[in-house]
Amino acid sequence: MPASNTSDSSERAGYIAGNHFGLGLRPGELRYINSDPRGWLKSQLDNIENLPASLQALPDSSFALIADGNWRRERRDLMQKGGQAAVMEAQRDKNLTDNKIFQQHTSLRLQAAVDTRQPFAERLLRFWSNHFTVAVSGGTKAVLRRIALPYENEAIRSKLAGDFESLLLSVEQHPAMLIYLDNDSSFGPNSPAGRRRERGLNENLAREVLELHTLGVDGGYKQADVTSLAKMITGWTVMRQERGDRGRNPGKLGEFRFLASAHEPGQHSLLGKDYRANGAGQGEAALVDVAHHPATARYVATRLVSHFVADTPPVSAIDKIAMVFMESEGSLPAIHAALVDLDEIWQAEYRKLKTPEELIISTLRAMNLNTQNSGSTQVFNSMSNTLSVFNHLPFTATSPAGWPDEAEHWGSPDALVKRIEWVNQITQNFGNRVDAEQLAAEILPENESLQLALRRAESRSQGMALLLASPDFQWR
Repeated sequence: MPASNTSDSSERAGYIAGNHFGLGLRPGELRYINSDPRGWLKSQLDNIENLPASLQALPDSSFALIADGNWRRERRDLMQKGGQAAVMEAQRDKNLTDNKIFQQHTSLRLQAAVDTRQPFAERLLRFWSNHFTVAVSGGTKAVLRRIALPYENEAIRSKLAGDFESLLLSVEQHPAMLIYLDNDSSFGPNSPAGRRRERGLNENLAREVLELHTLGVDGGYKQADVTSLAKMITGWTVMRQERGDRGRNPGKLGEFRFLASAHEPGQHSLLGKDYRANGAGQGEAALVDVAHHPATARYVATRLVSHFVADTPPVSAIDKIAMVFMESEGSLPAIHAALVDLDEIWQAEYRKLKTPEELIISTLRAMNLNTQNSGSTQVFNSMSNTLSVFNHLPFTATSPAGWPDEAEHWGSPDALVKRIEWVNQITQNFGNRVDAEQLAAEILPENESLQLALRRAESRSQGMALLLASPDFQWR
């Protein structure tokens, strides 16, 4: 399914704004984008941190974490009163509830993307959420099913109008990240709590901070730096009801807490710089410096340009974004605006294969299937299930590196077969509602071959299937 190239960049500007930067055009949307595509995109940066209507009633992560703390206490009581059988039955019920809540969250997240009038802002949110991946699991981390979406909104969305330093600190100190990468159970080997409990250092969060969140694997750090940073962030944990030490380390239930008794004492060094003992501030100071490091600027710029321009982006584009990162001291609005100003991104030769999530979102937007339609809840729940079939359900990436962003991963023969099967299924259900030839003229660049194929379609459903399966729609 190769990318097609049908018109020059000037004719494609509105299409690129809506698809390359956004999440897919709606019918009629080009009419007001075409007058100023770059201005339309930049205007979305003004209130990028605003929470979509579909997510405003969502409980915050502290609510779920407090409930999780209560559950742990109840489970201990059940064990004493009813034994293992009673605990297992209660655990099954809780797992069902957690799974139901997670499905609701994924459906609400999908609705927000389909309904949005700020698709560039939503795409940026998804980029940063993938950059700072949190993935759900079971066992002692089952609470992540309830707090993954709140994490995305609390730690990431709320910081997108600020700078990278603030975003980094917000992410690394959020309970979801601390639990996901085991920092809530990391103890300084020489700390009072570490010695008393015979618990040791966990380097997971420190490693991913350096390798995936900031410097990148080629950013010049060594294993000793990972260990040192891990020591500096010992004591960064989550305030839960079943944890307490007689008020010596106060904190609000369900939120970040610095546990001084678990912190590795002493001075530590990172990238050749020494950081004096300063409680939670020691690790914070290290992260601030790493956030402003030239290697971080380069690594983040490379990931951004790879996402917005092409799998193998031009070095010139990476250079420009890295320079803006450094000159603006990591200002996210400046960096995001600089993406819009990249000449390279407006050239027809640069394309990206849509991920399964992007394909589903852009299809629903193109067909005007949103929360105002009757039966929309069933549609969005069904689409969440479809993301599972595509192995692209939100917050289920198999590693802290997040989801791959290249056509090589999403465009395998088996994956393309799944796409075609899904296109046939959704057009059978909804394709008769839409005139494919008219829709193509409103959401895709001019392509005479595609228009001819759509005119020859034997039914509206077949026409929609041809449109959705076309390279012009499958690529952005």
